[in-house]
Amino acid sequence: MVVACGRQVTPNPPGLGAGGANPGFMTIKFDVAAPFDFSTYQYWVVFNTSGNGLSPDTNPTRNNWAAYSNAVQIAGNGAGLYAQPWQFIKNVQNPAIPPTPQKLGVAANQLQFVSNSNGSGTEFTVTFQRAIFKAIATPTPGPTPTPAGSPPPYAKSWTFNGFVTQSNPQNQFIFVNSMGVGGPTDTTWVSPVLPICTNFDNVVFALSSGLQIPEPAQIVSVEVANNGGPPLVCPP
Repeated sequence: MVVACGRQVTPNPPGLGAGGANPGFMTIKFDVAAPFDFSTYQYWVVFNTSGNGLSPDTNPTRNNWAAYSNAVQIAGNGAGLYAQPWQFIKNVQNPAIPPTPQKLGVAANQLQFVSNSNGSGTEFTVTFQRAIFKAIATPTPGPTPTPAGSPPPYAKSWTFNGFVTQSNPQNQFIFVNSMGVGGPTDTTWVSPVLPICTNFDNVVFALSSGLQIPEPAQIVSVEVANNGGPPLVCPP
């Protein structure tokens, strides 16, 4: 047993990479100060996979959503809790238009979700194959079809942010908290770079923990573990 960043971590299982992830997979552990409240909140990890270096924040319109590429959402409804990957489809003709969020379909072996991974109801774990973010989201059928767009770029260096939003059927980003010092209004957060072609296991502590935010929405930390895959060249 070793101690890193204030959290006890066990050695990686033999044959697996950082955080016990399989080659080509990433594991996210999201911790809050009190048990999750899925009736009130939704929990998100948003990734910028474009390589432009921008960090996702709570005012995405100021740079035309250039830091929003893909996300994993944890939410709940009458059928129980679920983890849903999303892709933000940007309008090619007019980049200033907010992107259209589209659900990404995944196979069971591409995404695994553990809703209570620490036994205290304050941590969930999502393990996913990074290649799901290279897929093109299927447009949502209906009276308002998805506008013309293209899938997000997929670079070797990603950034991220963790968010808590108000629970709503439209899955809108009504921010309650973020990793940044300003919480729901923060635009100063600078994400550590996630070099996806390498193995790493980083615990990143939220800077917003001192704000007067309900404890189920107080982000304590987000741990990101990645297995670049052998050989350590950029896999899909």
